[in-house]
Amino acid sequence: MTDASSPRLQTLDIDTVVRRMQHHPGDIVFEQRVSIPEAEVLCCRYEGERFNMKFDLDYGVFVERVGMLSRQDTSGSTGAR
Repeated sequence: MTDASSPRLQTLDIDTVVRRMQHHPGDIVFEQRVSIPEAEVLCCRYEGERFNMKFDLDYGVFVERVGMLSRQDTSGSTGAR
């Protein structure tokens, strides 16, 4: 997980990130956006490896390398966008 205190991460706006990933495709592939009770999550892939960008209102932005969102993460989901 990256340090949430990173100034570059904290200035990111989730809607801007999604638009840029959709309109300027590159090495990072945007797969889906999921809302869970504590955060908005962007599920992405880079060189075949999955990672999530979590935009948490209380703790800021985090990047986590994962296989997939766990069933526990999505059980409280308000739906993918």
